Amino acid sequence: MTGTPTLTSTKTGYRPDFLGDGFRLELPGFGPELVEKVLQGQPLLRDGHLADYANYTVAMHRELRTPLYAALNIDQASLKTVERSNDWRTDTRIGDAFQLNNDYYFDNPWDRGHLARRAAAAWGASGREAKHASDDTFFFSNSTLQHRNFNQDEWLELENWVKDFTGTDNQKITSISGPVFGGNPRSVTPPGRPTALVPSAFFKVIAYVQAGVPQVRAFLMPQDAAALRDKSGRKMQDNQRYQVSVTEIEERTGLLFDPQLPDTNPIFFNPSPAAAALNVTRLPERREVDMPEEVIREGETREVVRDDEVAVYIAAAMVNAAGDEHLGEWITILNLTGGTVDLSGWTVSDEKRKRRELSGSLLPGEALRLSPVAPLRLSNQGGVIYLYDAEGARIDRVKYTAAQGSAENRPVIFNDRSLALFDDGDVSADRDPGMG
Repeated sequence: MTGTPTLTSTKTGYRPDFLGDGFRLELPGFGPELVEKVLQGQPLLRDGHLADYANYTVAMHRELRTPLYAALNIDQASLKTVERSNDWRTDTRIGDAFQLNNDYYFDNPWDRGHLARRAAAAWGASGREAKHASDDTFFFSNSTLQHRNFNQDEWLELENWVKDFTGTDNQKITSISGPVFGGNPRSVTPPGRPTALVPSAFFKVIAYVQAGVPQVRAFLMPQDAAALRDKSGRKMQDNQRYQVSVTEIEERTGLLFDPQLPDTNPIFFNPSPAAAALNVTRLPERREVDMPEEVIREGETREVVRDDEVAVYIAAAMVNAAGDEHLGEWITILNLTGGTVDLSGWTVSDEKRKRRELSGSLLPGEALRLSPVAPLRLSNQGGVIYLYDAEGARIDRVKYTAAQGSAENRPVIFNDRSLALFDDGDVSADRDPGMG
């Protein structure tokens, strides 16, 4: 163990009653397929398997040597900006044999991806407490193999959204994050060390109280082939965040969450009258999320998604035009059906402003150049563009990143390829597969 050890007495760990208002959330349990793989019987760990740190708690996978989850309490009112440590350590309470040390992150594209985020854990009554909590996230027991482009882009955006989330009653949030292993896993084998599997995805479940009512949101993010192809440090185009049901995360991981979490989450896993009433047509439900406006809330009726049925696409967009950007912005819509498409009543949207109405028709193979795009505004900081038909059904959805938006006078091209959430193949794209 390197660096200065922290005192066990200062490791307050996860608090089930942290959110207040009588909303008590217990730590996840383990299903029958997972329970034998949990690191247990360690005399210095709480209940033999829980590693407590300042403001968060971790449980470890004995065979994979990776955290099963990190449960973090976030007090936004007490967050403080403190110096970053970067002094990564093994936790002697867990043991070297059950953690992936720095050998697995050396001279390769894999980041030591925090599960309990440093900046979100750095809170306390004083600067000293916040600094201790920040330093306490630099244990390998809180680290996972995340590709640097994934860790520093899509995962970071989700982490920022959670840390800066507004709308809670008391500025308190509980965040439970962890890896998902599935499909044909990739691996890392340092010289002379056992092979370690790379997670195929990561989950995050957040809970908070709003207007006196408990709220839960759950997200799943694939660490897909695009993350491995792009080793140049560029912002990724292809990875995607999905809002999912807590039950789906349980199915993927073998974890058993406090029953209040799946019961409170607004996304559906199984068919039910309530799901049908909200126009949920595909189960388990999974919704694309690239900005706060797309997060599904309790009682929200789902839009009809026909992305896979109608071969009309948003093919390209000029986001950062030279000169007057807003006059120079354009969107190209392409008809790849076998017939003429009447665009009367169709609209284009950025989900933030009034929709742009379309008119006319498109012959087979014909493209429409929409310019100017007002009242839409194509942000250079990244965004999402939607195409709806006359009945309001979503026909296409594309996204672009800040890196793409910052390239002046260069159009963003949206490729049409399928994206399988846990596919290990070399197929991925920036077009969403319509998994409504």
